[in-house]
Amino acid sequence: MVSDINMEQLWSFQANDLINHAAFDRSGDLVAAASADSFVYVFEARTGLLRARLGPHGDDVNAVAWHPSGRYLATALDAKDTARIVIWDVAACAEAAAIDGHEHGVFALAYSPSGDRLVSAAEDGTARVWDSANGTELLVLEHPGDPETVDWSPCGRFIASGCDDSRLRLWDADTGREIASHLSGGAVRFVGFDGAGARLLTGSYEGLVRLHSVPDLAVTGSLSAPFQWERAAAFGPGESIFVGSFGGSPIRHDGTGAARTKAPTLGINCIAAGTAGILAGRDDGCILGVESETPLYWHDSIVNAVIFTPDGRIASADYRGALKLFDVARGVLVATRNVPGGPVNSIAFDAGTGTFFTAGYDGMIRAWDSGLADFKEIGGHDGPVKSLAWCGKSGTLIAGSSDDTISGWRDGRRVFHIVQDGLVLINAVAAHPASAEFASASRDGRIRLWDSRTGGLNETLPLVHSKSIKAIAYNGDGTRLLSGAYDGDGVLWSRTESGWGARILKLHGKPGVPAVAFLGDLALTAGWDGTIGGWKPSGELAVHHRCNQMRTAR
Repeated sequence: MVSDINMEQLWSFQANDLINHAAFDRSGDLVAAASADSFVYVFEARTGLLRARLGPHGDDVNAVAWHPSGRYLATALDAKDTARIVIWDVAACAEAAAIDGHEHGVFALAYSPSGDRLVSAAEDGTARVWDSANGTELLVLEHPGDPETVDWSPCGRFIASGCDDSRLRLWDADTGREIASHLSGGAVRFVGFDGAGARLLTGSYEGLVRLHSVPDLAVTGSLSAPFQWERAAAFGPGESIFVGSFGGSPIRHDGTGAARTKAPTLGINCIAAGTAGILAGRDDGCILGVESETPLYWHDSIVNAVIFTPDGRIASADYRGALKLFDVARGVLVATRNVPGGPVNSIAFDAGTGTFFTAGYDGMIRAWDSGLADFKEIGGHDGPVKSLAWCGKSGTLIAGSSDDTISGWRDGRRVFHIVQDGLVLINAVAAHPASAEFASASRDGRIRLWDSRTGGLNETLPLVHSKSIKAIAYNGDGTRLLSGAYDGDGVLWSRTESGWGARILKLHGKPGVPAVAFLGDLALTAGWDGTIGGWKPSGELAVHHRCNQMRTAR
């Protein structure tokens, strides 16, 4: 565990993977950076001198929290097989203790002001309070979804948590009683108290940063500039607030507006392929015709879903909950609707009835008529619905959720609900084009094949991906599958009489491959690096579209 890195001036330091979180100690002298390469790097804040490398942890490190003394650092592990919190002695570069108790990966950590307690938020629907000296569990704060962020008030009385059910919650730190809550327009990604504990900053996937009073959580203000998947915020001197997002360098607010210093990122979140070619939904809100390098239309935030319909239309949705319908032949936007419940994760289409289905962060599935004029809620899950697929052969809508379950729906009724040990965070589902089979892809790196008539498990494919699988698609006759994951790889699967063969498609790298599709025999992988790869059945790269270099004016 002891660091063997030579001491160098490392403000130009480049980790081997993503930096997921960073935190200063109480003195401001040290900064710790949690990396997806399984290490935490500790630097002198003034000089950039590397003081320690803590790890390896065995998987991504999601978050860090300094003990008030500055001697210890808690780290949160994101792993398929463990949800361990590790306490490090920073000076010794050694593991001092470990805390086990969460069922899935830990998202966030915060020490109490005195350092005697530690709160953690995890993907198991709980925030938990621990005795930091011996690891004893003191409180369990139950959430209906997964809490993604926590902070402890400077006075020690309150814990704030933000959840993917779109609610901010304030808890009594001694009893675990919920004191107040506030409904945002999307999953609450971060929370942070000011130095006096009288105000709270929050940011959600709807693209807003809000100020709340404590303890009633009343909204006292919001920051006007739209954000691009904001990741963190902090109070600065005076009334300054600094917000960091996927959009680039920090944005500073001083009460008179925002100063943005970089253009939005041009990563790809979703793709679709059809007779009109390849479409890409980008971070900057653009629905891009990839081959023509032409924007068809725009959203006001990150595009999260895009599909073709057989009658020549495009449906798309974004992180602010906007649902749009575009007529390709006429080149016009024919409908724009705001979906209740915040961000829309997925869209499915039933060609037989002309019905659109949307999956929301609020866990609700909604059915829309062909022109998006009206909708009805047909049911949902206890956590955000991550993906939808329409199985034409069985007439079943399939939904995969972050509540670790899969459901099937016919005529507005749930006909099966798959709850199975080992099934964790369903990121994607896809329907076989000619049979009743459907595929699911989940956080455990597994692809499973199911019967859409009964919900029965048919087969589990071999483990090839090393990280959570984000996307999956069938080819035209169902003989091949394509998957993309947070490990940065695509995998092209071929079905044979003897089983499934797999070809690993290496192009994009971290942070991953969020979208895949087939265009005839061509397998398409899209990366958050802003590029699309087109692959032959042999696994050879045939074409490489660099959509991150296509800067298009609105």
